[in-house]
Amino acid sequence: MNRVSIGTNLIEDCENLIVIESVPLFSYKIEADTLKLSFNIKSPPSNMAIDIEDNRIKSSTVTIKHNKGTAKITIDEKTIFELHLKNDLAVASLDLRPLGLHIFTDQNALYVGGAQLSQNIIKNCKNGISVGG
Repeated sequence: MNRVSIGTNLIEDCENLIVIESVPLFSYKIEADTLKLSFNIKSPPSNMAIDIEDNRIKSSTVTIKHNKGTAKITIDEKTIFELHLKNDLAVASLDLRPLGLHIFTDQNALYVGGAQLSQNIIKNCKNGISVGG
């Protein structure tokens, strides 16, 4: 079972967790007890394209730090994405405002534009949350 908490929302068994302009924002896998994060966003809609595959930066000026159960992506020391593994749950937090997108999380919700998503359970779907496109 694939379970990810984003803000206070739970997304279970969905092929793509968050999709922006038809591009899946992130995915992860565990290989040899190591978290491997992939993160992809195009420009536009972002003011910077980012392409990370299995913890390797393919294009962009971001930094990724990772260890066994955590991965963090930063731009100029500002965290834009972080993923922690906690048993069978992955906990994601994000702040894409430095990229020019009003998409971020806090302890209460996931905010997308003017919408606030809080305490939702999204299950068994192709795209958990889809923005644009």
